Amino acid sequence: MNSRSWFAFVVTALLLTASVSLSHAAECSLTGLAWMAGNWHNTTDPQRAQERWVIAPDSILMGSSWEIPKGKMGFAEVMTVRPNANAISMYLRHFDGALSGAWEERNAPMVFTAVNCDASSAVFDGQGDHAGEHITYKRTGDSLLIIGDFLHHGTPSRMEWRMTRAGD
Repeated sequence: MNSRSWFAFVVTALLLTASVSLSHAAECSLTGLAWMAGNWHNTTDPQRAQERWVIAPDSILMGSSWEIPKGKMGFAEVMTVRPNANAISMYLRHFDGALSGAWEERNAPMVFTAVNCDASSAVFDGQGDHAGEHITYKRTGDSLLIIGDFLHHGTPSRMEWRMTRAGD
């Protein structure tokens, strides 16, 4: 291969790589996240933790989840994934098992912005007080892995939920 052919090959490879990267970045959209929709149950104990996502008008994702560890009150979570300025963000609030009090401030839900998406995964980065935290969703067929990388009083904490699809 002469130097001119080699140069053309390298430029073509770089352009293809760039177009693949751009196509993945372009999928951080509401329609690009529709793969999250469905009813998901914890794989190890389906009766103790579930998460559900539905597609609402304007492709907004509305979600809810709950977890009730054995012998504890548990908690519920309400979530939306919607436009936020020029980005897509997840807003969420936690409530105790009796729904008598939100964990977050009244006017301050947790906000995580979608920063890295592809056809079956999304990473949401924490904003404001949750900067440095991340929530990752990864779907493989009928399996959904949710990874929360959080900071509790400055100490990193990782939580993982392995879910299986239980329906729409």
